[in-house]
Amino acid sequence: MTRSAVTALILMFFTAFAGPGHAHGDGGHGEASATAAPTVPRVVAEGSDIELVATADGHTLTIYLDRKDTNAPVDGATVEVMGEGVPQASAKAVGNGVYAIEGEWLDEPGSKALTFVVTADGVPDLLAGVIAIPAEASDDHGSASWWSTLTTRPELWLLALTIGLGGFFLSFAFRPVRLSPDDTSAPAAVPPSRKFKSAAEIVLIAAVAAAALPDRVRAHEDHDLGRPAAPAQAGGTAPVKLPNGEVFLPKTTQRLLHVRTAPAVVEKAQPSTELVGTVIADPAHEGRVQAPMDGQIELGKNGVSFVGQKVKAGDVLARLAPAMPVYERGTLAQVTADVEGKLRIAEQKLARLTRISGDYIPQREIDDTKTEIESLRAQKRVLEPKNAERMELTAPVSGIISLATVRAGQVVSARDTLFEIVDPKRIWIEAIGIPGTDDENAVTEATAVDAEGHKIPLTFVGRAPALRQQALPLLFRVDEPHASLGIGATIKVLVRHGAPVEGIIVSDGAVVRAPNGLSQVWVKVAPERFAPRTVRTVPLDGERVVVTAGLEKGDRIVIKAAGLINQVR
Repeated sequence: MTRSAVTALILMFFTAFAGPGHAHGDGGHGEASATAAPTVPRVVAEGSDIELVATADGHTLTIYLDRKDTNAPVDGATVEVMGEGVPQASAKAVGNGVYAIEGEWLDEPGSKALTFVVTADGVPDLLAGVIAIPAEASDDHGSASWWSTLTTRPELWLLALTIGLGGFFLSFAFRPVRLSPDDTSAPAAVPPSRKFKSAAEIVLIAAVAAAALPDRVRAHEDHDLGRPAAPAQAGGTAPVKLPNGEVFLPKTTQRLLHVRTAPAVVEKAQPSTELVGTVIADPAHEGRVQAPMDGQIELGKNGVSFVGQKVKAGDVLARLAPAMPVYERGTLAQVTADVEGKLRIAEQKLARLTRISGDYIPQREIDDTKTEIESLRAQKRVLEPKNAERMELTAPVSGIISLATVRAGQVVSARDTLFEIVDPKRIWIEAIGIPGTDDENAVTEATAVDAEGHKIPLTFVGRAPALRQQALPLLFRVDEPHASLGIGATIKVLVRHGAPVEGIIVSDGAVVRAPNGLSQVWVKVAPERFAPRTVRTVPLDGERVVVTAGLEKGDRIVIKAAGLINQVR
């Protein structure tokens, strides 16, 4: 009996620790995993223009008021609450569309029908709903005795009775044999009390094992059979993605993320085609400075110009000393010496003629000599600076130097490009055109979008007649240049053309990427529930797109914080 009693106590000890809420080896998958996250008592009601969500926390009922279409908080409203067993009271404004009311009735468990009278912008609205206040959980719920399982499960008694009868039978079939002192070959009879005592021990052990069996099986039920844990449920205080793909987003989180919606309106709009463009300079305000001849760069009055320098038309950028071949230098020296010799002879002749007075020397001869001297002096002035002559390289247009390939002392050849000047306020964009477009009037509007998302309006200038990449290059003038537009930069160009299409216009930020790679938008289906909708879109301009399929008229589309909702898991 002692061994049996010890065995029973061990089983009872095992049952106490392996009973409800515990299963060794499952990493804690017991009552905690089977029970869903706690929900907050709440009531949801929708009116013609306002939606209301009220949550109970202790003695406080927190009320959230938002516009039904835009999800914008409603401030400055008056809220009165009443109901059966609920005294009429006015809510106090907290701010940002949140109101609060205190009440002892919030401590009473049960369902309560509430009526809300909301007056916003002078327009009253009547909203109603039911809030369920749960009873407080018992403290000893997780430590229920294993005897409760035994008394509430009849099948356990049947199992224990079956095991006891079997043990009773086995105790007789395999009972020990005691030899008599007189005859060791004859078995001694076992007292009946001993037989019943052994059977009672077996029945006790069977009862204890049967009581422990259900809890152990239940503890391993989800883990051993591979059943998934309880799915996420709405109604808590944290965002959660539901099994059907929808997202539960509490009002507190909506205010934190600044979620805004807009009703879907079907309208017609001319679609756009996305092209790849390149920023170029306006041909009328682009200048290029080239070397007119071979020579050497020398510093000007203000030094050598550099990239980024602002210049005006006519400003000196650098000086060029022409390079003269050796044979030309010899010819120049010969001509210079000849002119100087003739000049000296003419000056001497004029001196002799002026010394002779009277009528011996005609005045005509004196005048001719003076004229010859002036001509020779002019030739000398032309020949003298040839060895030291410097050419000034000036800016042809006003703007900013975008290219400068010169250094002091650099030797350049004729037609080398030394400087390029552009006006950053006068730029164009060249885009590879729409295939098959022959009508210049087909382009009604164009918009450029840079890498940072800035929308830049464009004016269509014209198209080139020659094909490039199997399409016609289109030229656009930038009306309001942005600092991000640099010459040679690649930019996205949206060109509106073709027949109008019918669809729903939404902001570009409302369209997000689904896990499967498709485009989708989030639609508000309830005050705290958002559902994804796969859509088909065409670009409209740099900020909006046209949804041609996937949405219905009146859907409340999330136009702000859609990317954040898309990240809820």
